Amino acid sequence: MDITKQIKDIVLFQGVSSEKIRLLAEQATYKKFKPGEMVIGEEDPIRSFYVVISGQLKLYRSSAEGKEQTLQLLGRGDPFGLCTAFATDSFPASAMAIEESAVILIPGTIMESIARQEPALLFNIIQILSQRLKDSMTLIESLALKEIPGRLASFLRHASSSDAADKKTTVELTISQRELAKILGATPEALSRALRKMANDGILSTSGRTITILDQKALEQLAEGE
Repeated sequence: MDITKQIKDIVLFQGVSSEKIRLLAEQATYKKFKPGEMVIGEEDPIRSFYVVISGQLKLYRSSAEGKEQTLQLLGRGDPFGLCTAFATDSFPASAMAIEESAVILIPGTIMESIARQEPALLFNIIQILSQRLKDSMTLIESLALKEIPGRLASFLRHASSSDAADKKTTVELTISQRELAKILGATPEALSRALRKMANDGILSTSGRTITILDQKALEQLAEGE
């Protein structure tokens, strides 16, 4: 596995010198994970920086009662473990592969050393953290203030790329409806009811993992709580 080739085009490392990328690659460890396999567990004493090379992972928290809330989906190029690389000694969430995946681990001490020498790397990290904070605030708002149909509408609005109110768009889910329910803080049954209701109202149609938005305006109104 040529780790240098794998990471040089990842957004996180854009603007970092070839020399420093080679140094990071030399210190990195490449690991593969099967679907359902844990990458990191909550409170694990790990001080490394992680980057997804292929596949898809989910970050989630679990309650003592076993309730699970998915915080974020991670795909190729997405880093995680920033807090364990630079600050805390334990990871505040769990990371699990939801399909065949590959991840590289870079020791936190190496990341710190390179970041001190490469302003571009620090700038990229700040941008990523800023976007993560924005996404977290959106998730908190959705879970706290919206009912399940509104949460679903917000998710679909974010996932679709249409900017025309009368244009049909499709959203290809990369996860199962059960995993989507965990993102929305709902049970699979409640999500199914919301999808049926929105289909009956002519807002969308579903076929397997493909969701077609039929009425963008109605979706927007539902997402805004109107």
